[in-house]
Amino acid sequence: MGQNGAMVLPALLLMLAATPEPRVRTETRPMMGTHVTVTLVGGTSRKAREGFDGAFVAFTRVNEVMNEWRPDSALSEVNRRAGDGSFVPVPEDLCAALRRAVRGAEETGGLFDPTWAALRGLWRFGTELTPALPDPAELKNRCALISYRGLEFAPEADGGDAGCRVRLARAGMQLGLGGLAKGWGVDRAVEKLRALGFRDFFVQAGGDFYAAGKKAGRPWKVGIREPRGETGSVFAVLEVSDAAFSTSGDYENFFLLDGKRYHHIIDPRTCYPAMASRSATILAPSAVDAEVLTKSVFILGGEAGVALAEKHGASAVVVTAEGEVLTSPGLRGKLRLLPSTR
Repeated sequence: MGQNGAMVLPALLLMLAATPEPRVRTETRPMMGTHVTVTLVGGTSRKAREGFDGAFVAFTRVNEVMNEWRPDSALSEVNRRAGDGSFVPVPEDLCAALRRAVRGAEETGGLFDPTWAALRGLWRFGTELTPALPDPAELKNRCALISYRGLEFAPEADGGDAGCRVRLARAGMQLGLGGLAKGWGVDRAVEKLRALGFRDFFVQAGGDFYAAGKKAGRPWKVGIREPRGETGSVFAVLEVSDAAFSTSGDYENFFLLDGKRYHHIIDPRTCYPAMASRSATILAPSAVDAEVLTKSVFILGGEAGVALAEKHGASAVVVTAEGEVLTSPGLRGKLRLLPSTR
């Protein structure tokens, strides 16, 4: 109480209002064929350094084990021995990722398939390249090698916690975890940051994000790229907290031939680029869930794609081949559409 019994609450409110916002720190490193960005809210500079280093170590581990382009990775060893009949020992984290990949294939009816890499080298995307379609006969032969059921686990390793042994059943089969590895890295980085005591942070690897807690007292705001707009243009924004967010689109790696767009999101049922969508965005509990579903929803397209996401506990925003925007019911009222020239 002040003089004459007056409350001093206004002065207290002024003091509270003057309290500075927690410091926001961001670090970006080139990793896994993309740029990985970690943003941390609050904490000392020393604590932030511990967080950054821990998060990037998680990505380094994923790159060492799951990168099929690295000849010394465990995944490359499995690919080299495809069809020789022997089971290859793999470490615990790769074993877990491969089991998750198989589960993703089962959940999506094979729309997500880690053995897509049998096609590697046939499709070449990029606007700087001379547009050309693969040889149809070769494409047919390679397409016949795509089947997640051909990724086999040694029976005695079933249920094991310390790695396992796996093999590819036929010569020519190949594993590619490009559709899961970045999400796997994001999830491992999130686990590390939470273990270190961080509650408000943002982790991004290419088109895969995880937003934890808040920034400046509000959920993190993310945008969905306009599929036919300039790089950096968005057609919708959404506030996200404690959830993962992933977008797949036909605008990153593609070529135009005879007025038709061919892009890198391949339908494993046909081994040609999927044509039902321009983009698909998924909001899910984990980055791996989002990454598996975003490609599958893109391939399936339309209301069926939205329904697939919802069946597995996620929400979707799909831009169809015609440019129509379809949204999960759970996002209506949360997703804000911006003026668009689409």
